Amino acid sequence: MSATLDNHAPVFPALAFRFDADDGSVVLSGDTGKTPNLIKLAKDADVLVHEVIDKTWPQSLFPEPRTDAQEGLYQHLIQAHPLIEDVGTIAQEAGVKTLVLSHLVPGNRPDNVWEACGNGFDGQLIIGHNLDVIGVGTAT
Repeated sequence: MSATLDNHAPVFPALAFRFDADDGSVVLSGDTGKTPNLIKLAKDADVLVHEVIDKTWPQSLFPEPRTDAQEGLYQHLIQAHPLIEDVGTIAQEAGVKTLVLSHLVPGNRPDNVWEACGNGFDGQLIIGHNLDVIGVGTAT
């Protein structure tokens, strides 16, 4: 197992983990915005399990004009968590085979909203659900 620091300010430390075994490698992003640390840790992994946030959710919580406090919370949500449009490129840059979406925020969106996470990613996209079982070497 190896780990690296994630970008989840103001929470510190926040970590991502990599597990390498005979069957393959799995990386868990933890809560994080885009960070080169995670991309380096996930390099050529079989599976990257990554969180994602739908930007329309914090926009609906904190519509403009925002107070300073609301703006701070809004910025935290969109900077300390990857947006739908960012997750595929993170997986692509890392060169992973399979991207599994986990910790979907908010959790009540239909799967078709999360399918856009595959944009910019050449590998397999899996939208994770509670109790899913995904093989490492055969993530299908």
